[in-house]
Amino acid sequence: MNVIKAKAYAPSHITGFFEIVPDEKNSAKRTGSRGCGFTLQAGTVTEVMIKDGRGVSVQLNDILTRAPTTEFVVRELAVEHSVEVRSKIDVPIGYGFGASGAGALSTALALNEALSLNLTYNQVGEMAHIAEVVNRTGLGDVIGQSYSGLVMRRGAGAPGIGAVDRIPIGNIEIDYVALDQISTEAVLQDEKVKKDINNAGRGALKELLKYPTFEKFVHLSKRFAIDTNLADDRIVDMIESVESVGGMAGMAMLGNTVFAVNGRDALKEFGKVHTSRICHHGAQLL
Repeated sequence: MNVIKAKAYAPSHITGFFEIVPDEKNSAKRTGSRGCGFTLQAGTVTEVMIKDGRGVSVQLNDILTRAPTTEFVVRELAVEHSVEVRSKIDVPIGYGFGASGAGALSTALALNEALSLNLTYNQVGEMAHIAEVVNRTGLGDVIGQSYSGLVMRRGAGAPGIGAVDRIPIGNIEIDYVALDQISTEAVLQDEKVKKDINNAGRGALKELLKYPTFEKFVHLSKRFAIDTNLADDRIVDMIESVESVGGMAGMAMLGNTVFAVNGRDALKEFGKVHTSRICHHGAQLL
């Protein structure tokens, strides 16, 4: 068998607020979250190489590493093959950018192409979503990365199952500073934190549905971060600093990262500022 290659891209995804929604029958494809978030052009490009044999190796930015969510996708879709996955990731991993979802989704798309699996777009997304849920790395990033823009997740589940709507927005420039990581798995296992998240997230989505604008989304994201105590003093100081110069800001879920509009100068004192724009297309083959 000759080496077969395929390449795909998935945008990053920042969630501003969310509600955890388990499935009564523990179906991974129906488990997920309700809430709202947006996609960024800074994302993940993945190339897969199919060879004779069996096994999987994953490189993230040229470093061989364990990537359980991506490896799950490979084992499910390419069990009879040897697969090398090389992902170039434009955002930090574990800081609230949906990097694991982008890696899983771009890998699934590339494998579908390379192996002629003939899966539909939603079926590919479903596999990536299941990988996230099973490995406890995310609940709603994949469906956001499939639709793109400012996405309201009105019903939980994988692409094709979860109900979504989009708020029309322009090609907005987003500045962000990433401080440190938050463990998604640890948060999802803390019952008190989950209760606070669900109460705040449910209320935020109801408010956004009444007045669906980007400005309202950012305001609700800030309030969600504070009400759930996910935002520490550093995060609050960063948000208030942006607001003091006329910008607006919120916190990326789940990571100690602040995203902002018109906040670049205010954020400089807190760390290295990165900039990307809203992405208006979902994950795709390259």
